[in-house]
Amino acid sequence: MNNTEILEKINEALKAVTRNDLGAAILAPEKRQMFVRTVSESTRILDEARRIDMNSHTYDIDRVGFASRILRGAQEDTEPTGESKPDFGTNSLESKEVIAIAGITDSTLEDNIERENFEDTLLQLIANRVGFDLEDLFVNGDTNSSDELYKVTNGWLKKAVNGVVGAEGDFDVTDVESMFDAMIRAVPKKYLRDRSQWRFYVHWDIEDAYRDVLRKRGTGLGDTAQTTGQALAYKGIAVVDCPSMPAGKALLVPPSNLVYGIYRDIRIEPDRIPKKRRTDFVTTLRVDCHYEDENAAVVAEGFTGQGV
Repeated sequence: MNNTEILEKINEALKAVTRNDLGAAILAPEKRQMFVRTVSESTRILDEARRIDMNSHTYDIDRVGFASRILRGAQEDTEPTGESKPDFGTNSLESKEVIAIAGITDSTLEDNIERENFEDTLLQLIANRVGFDLEDLFVNGDTNSSDELYKVTNGWLKKAVNGVVGAEGDFDVTDVESMFDAMIRAVPKKYLRDRSQWRFYVHWDIEDAYRDVLRKRGTGLGDTAQTTGQALAYKGIAVVDCPSMPAGKALLVPPSNLVYGIYRDIRIEPDRIPKKRRTDFVTTLRVDCHYEDENAAVVAEGFTGQGV
């Protein structure tokens, strides 16, 4: 198959997944749903976090609740004094534009063109990588960073209110359970009612260190932790390794508290580079992340590992 034929196939595939609008290739609604679903399913945290499909460039995340007791004793013919007022709070998603350039070689295209639903294959190839990069941004984003991706927005690690630091004596930097305990202590207890709804999102080294701790105890659980990939938990809270989490850091949070938004218009356009026998697919989208309540999250930093 020559370059001209490949380009024709690419154009045909893109026509099947996009609609012409404002001179750009915007994903058709049904293909957008597929793209966003693939983005979410390709990552650990995004798969559990709460996604908002934004219909405008901004979206308000409202919360309301009572911070103190509202029940009191009642007396006949006596009007209670005082009034219980709910607490209101709002966080906002403000979409920022990001761009991805995914290069796909001719050999990859040739292998996939002969299959059915080639356009879906294209979307999956692009969406898988976009998903990983978005999770990286939402975890590590910092507007003060020099990194071109991270400086787009502040991520969940930066926006969390509560934190524990090993170097400041909050926990033993060589003891993974000491770090977990410090994180649990730092959670305002009004939030920690159902531990099964919470997660320790950790770097791979931290999850591995916890497996080593269990193995050294010589129990059936330790044997299982050593010989299988069985999911782990600490004091009823699941321990999940996340490739986007930086070394030495961890995030304790209920996934439902993690919110991210993707604006509805997602553009994908091809850029053919015949000399390199490659086609770059330029994807642009608008995104942001926040918490529903940033007080219900704890970040730990400074874990160095066992035996240090």
